[in-house]
Amino acid sequence: MKLSKQNIIIAGGVALIVTIYLFFITKTTLSVIVPVYNSEKFLSQCLDSIFSQSGNYEVIAINDGSTDKSLDILQKYSQKHSNMKIINQKNQGVGASRNKGIKEAKGKYLIFVDSDDWLEENAFKEIMTTLKKDDTDIVLSGYYDVYDTEWVRKTKGEEFAKEEMEEKFPTRKLDKLMLFTPFNGVDAYSDLFYSGTGVRGQVFAKKFIEEKKLSFPEGINCGEDDVFVYRAFLNNPKISVIATPLYNYRNRIDSLAKSKKVLFENEQGLKILQQSEEYKKANRRTQIYLKDAWLSWTILGISNILRQNQNNDININDAYEKVYEVYNSFAIYNKEERKNCRNLGKLRLLLFNQ
Repeated sequence: MKLSKQNIIIAGGVALIVTIYLFFITKTTLSVIVPVYNSEKFLSQCLDSIFSQSGNYEVIAINDGSTDKSLDILQKYSQKHSNMKIINQKNQGVGASRNKGIKEAKGKYLIFVDSDDWLEENAFKEIMTTLKKDDTDIVLSGYYDVYDTEWVRKTKGEEFAKEEMEEKFPTRKLDKLMLFTPFNGVDAYSDLFYSGTGVRGQVFAKKFIEEKKLSFPEGINCGEDDVFVYRAFLNNPKISVIATPLYNYRNRIDSLAKSKKVLFENEQGLKILQQSEEYKKANRRTQIYLKDAWLSWTILGISNILRQNQNNDININDAYEKVYEVYNSFAIYNKEERKNCRNLGKLRLLLFNQ
């Protein structure tokens, strides 16, 4: 049967409409970036929590030179899920892995999930509902802090582990920030800086990241995501807040944050932040709030060292010297400015017990 010219035009029009429709319903909305390094013990739980989500998303797993069975696990999942992409590279660190993921991402929005953490059920649904309503640059959500048994045991918390180990504990308190939803960063920046940083539970518009030329610092493996987030906040983004925890952060005894090294990595991270254009352009008040918020990592580092040092097998004198150095660096601020610092007082108590 010979088709008429009119039928051909109609058929072509229908095909075009179908193509456009399929493009929009299948277009990747969210890119999930997962840096992976020797995570065979936790990786399956992480990936299962991602692939159980609904919506149009892709998973970009960056295998950062793993020497265990992590790559085998990734390949197994990629065979089952066509929306998963594996990138192999020599070990370069988590910052370089995340930067690679950003470049490869096709989604309008990006979320970073560490390979030993996992998402709550319907996390993507909650996120996309918020984004469709607000169309913001960043979504902040709460997260659960989940302590591993070994960490609790070694720090003499056996009773805590016995009674409450199965519970999850929300650590990011965003209720006050909910009053500003959606808001620009400067409208609540002091509370924003103290709300809990790192990229866990946060979603970023890729366009915002590209326009502001944001990237993770490479060469440090602790606090690199804090640099990224603070730079993002200093660019005055439009932010929405989901107070409900959507992310589970595995608080492990063998993490860098539990070692003395965190104090020195923390120092490098702050220097990198202070060298950024965003920090240099910020006013004095903003800079002191940022620096004080950064102190939480210093306090956490020294506290964890003290908690773990039950057998006096760690020499913490150099750690105390580093903390004292940080404390003295606030001498450039006047009395009123220092009074507003939330973590400086905690550091004084830690150092001088007063």
